Amino acid sequence: MSHNINIDASEHPVTAVTVYQQRAEVLRDFKVELVTGQSEVQISKLPTCMDESSLRVDGIGNAVIFDVIYERLSPKLTVPKASSEKVAALEIEEATLRRELKVLTIQTSILGDFSKSLTAKDVNPSQLVEFMGILEDKGTSLEEMREKTHKRLQEVQLEIAVERNGQIPSEEARKLATKVTVIVLAEQAGPAELTVKYVVSNADWEPLYDLRATVNSSSKGENTTSISLNYRASITQTTGEEWKDVNLILSTSSPLTGTDIPELQPQRICAVPEFMPKSKYKRRSAVLKTAAIPPPPPMPAAAMPRNDLYRSARMCDLEEDMLEYEESLPPPLMGARRTEAKEGALSTSFHIEGLSNIPSDGTTHKVVISVLDLTAKLEWIAVPRLNTSAFLQCQITNSSTYVLLSGPSNVFLDGSFVAKSTIPYVSPQDTFACSVGVDPSVRITYPPQSKKARKQGTGNFLSSSKQDITLFTQHISIKTTRTSEVKLLVRDLVPVSEDQKFKISVLEPKGLGDAKAGEEIKLEQYVFCYWARKDWETNDKSTVNASSLSKAVHKSSQNDAPDGQVEWVLKLAPGTSKDLTVSWEIAAPQGEKWQMR
Repeated sequence: MSHNINIDASEHPVTAVTVYQQRAEVLRDFKVELVTGQSEVQISKLPTCMDESSLRVDGIGNAVIFDVIYERLSPKLTVPKASSEKVAALEIEEATLRRELKVLTIQTSILGDFSKSLTAKDVNPSQLVEFMGILEDKGTSLEEMREKTHKRLQEVQLEIAVERNGQIPSEEARKLATKVTVIVLAEQAGPAELTVKYVVSNADWEPLYDLRATVNSSSKGENTTSISLNYRASITQTTGEEWKDVNLILSTSSPLTGTDIPELQPQRICAVPEFMPKSKYKRRSAVLKTAAIPPPPPMPAAAMPRNDLYRSARMCDLEEDMLEYEESLPPPLMGARRTEAKEGALSTSFHIEGLSNIPSDGTTHKVVISVLDLTAKLEWIAVPRLNTSAFLQCQITNSSTYVLLSGPSNVFLDGSFVAKSTIPYVSPQDTFACSVGVDPSVRITYPPQSKKARKQGTGNFLSSSKQDITLFTQHISIKTTRTSEVKLLVRDLVPVSEDQKFKISVLEPKGLGDAKAGEEIKLEQYVFCYWARKDWETNDKSTVNASSLSKAVHKSSQNDAPDGQVEWVLKLAPGTSKDLTVSWEIAAPQGEKWQMR
C-alpha cells in the first residue's frame, strides 16, 4: 500500500526562475519524509500554464523515482444545497425588478420625447423655465432609479445562478489547477529532496535602457564623449505563482520553439477542379504549401541508479494538443512571437545579483542587469529644409561582453533628459547610432529660395525654339560657437524631372551636375559634396559616419541617386562659420506649365 504525501505548492517558495521571451523556467525544491516502500508525493496548486512536456523531476536520497504523473484539474464549482423556496423568492423579486425597470424606461423615454417636441409656439418663456426645472428634477430622479434597479437586478440574477449552479472558482484556483504525482520507491525510511523543473507561459521580459552621454572638449579642441548605459529589464508575469526572494536569470533564448530544420515541400501545378470554387481552392493550396513541423521523438527512459532520484517527465500526447483547423482559414503554426535568431543570442544569460521579487500581478517590475561604460564618436547631422537644428549623434561601440537586445531608451545629455530613442540589437564589438538631441551651439540659417525667370532662344536659323528658364538658388549659413571642432553632415534636395521636356541643370556646387552618385566634389579644404548614393535607401541614413564619408567613392551613373539628394561634409573649427549654396535651372518649352511636388 502506497504512503501518500500531500504538498501544497503555494505554501512553498520558488527557488529560482529563468525568464525567457514569453516563457519562464521555474525551479522548486520540496523536502519530504519517505517511508520504506512506495510513496506517492502529490504536489498540488502548480500553475495551469505549465507546459507538460517540459516537466522534469530530480531528487536526492536513497530511493528511485518510479513514475511522474501530470494532471490538470478542472476547478469545480462549489454547489450548495439549493433551496427551492429561496430560488422561488429570488425569481419573484427578479420579475418585479424587470417590471419596474420597464416602467422607468418608458417614463424616461416619454419625458425625453416630450421635451424634443416643445417649440416656442407651445409655451411662453416662463412656462419654458418651469418645464426645464421639472425636466432636470424628474429626469435625474428617473435615471437614478433606473441605475439602482438595474444594479439590483444583476445582483439577484447572480444569486439565482449561484443557488442553481454553485460558486464560481476564484482566479487563484483557475491559475493553480495542476497536480503532479511523483511515485517514489525507497529502500528505507528517511528524508529526501525533490527538485521540480517546468516551463510556464504568461511570463516575459523586455530590455530598457538609460543612455547617459557626457561631451567634453580637450585642450586640443577635440571632442571626447563618455557613454554610460544603464541596462535594465522589465519583467511581467501572471502565472499565478509568487516569485518571492528567487534567484533570477534572464535569457535571450526561446525554449520550446522547435529546433528541427524545416524541409521544403514540393509544389505541383494542376488544373483547378470544376466542382471547387476558385477562391476556396487558393485557400486550400495555402495550407498544402505550409511546411509542417514534425513532432519531437519521444524521450527515452534513462537508466536510473538506485541511490539517485531521477525521472524525466513523460512527453505529452501530441494528438491531444493538435487543434482542428477550418478549411477556409488555416491556423498559424505557432502562436508565440517569432524572433530572428542572431549570433550569440541563443546562449546569453544575465544573472541578476541578489534575490528578486516578481509577484503574479501583471504589472511591470524592473531589475538592473548592468551599467556599461562604452566608447563613442560624435557627429552632427542637419536637414535644414525640414529643421534648422543640428542633431548631435553618437556612434557607440558595444565594447562590453553583453548582447544588447532591441528596446526603448531614455537619453540624457550632460545630465539632462533630451529624448526617447530605441537601441537596436547589438552584438559585442558592434557599433550603433543613437541621436542625443539638438545641439544649440551649432546654428543654421536657411532663408527662402530665390527664384528668377527668363526666356531663352535655342537652335539655329532653320530650326529654333524658345524656352522658359527658371533659376533657383538656396543659401545655407552655418555657425558654431563650440570650443571644439565640429564634423557636420548637411542634407538638401535638388528637384528631379519626371518628363524629358523639363531639363534640370545644377549650377552650384560647381562640378556636382556632372558627378556620378557617391563621387565626391572637393569645394575647399575640409568641405566636400556629392549625390547621395542609392544604396543608402535600404539603410538607416541616420547612421552615417560623417568623419569617414570623404574616403568612399562609388562609381555609378547619376541615375543611382533618383531622389536628387545632395549632401555636404564639412569640418568647422571652433567659433567659425561656413556658407553653402546650391542652385539649379529648370528649362521648359515656352508656354509649358510645370509644378514642383
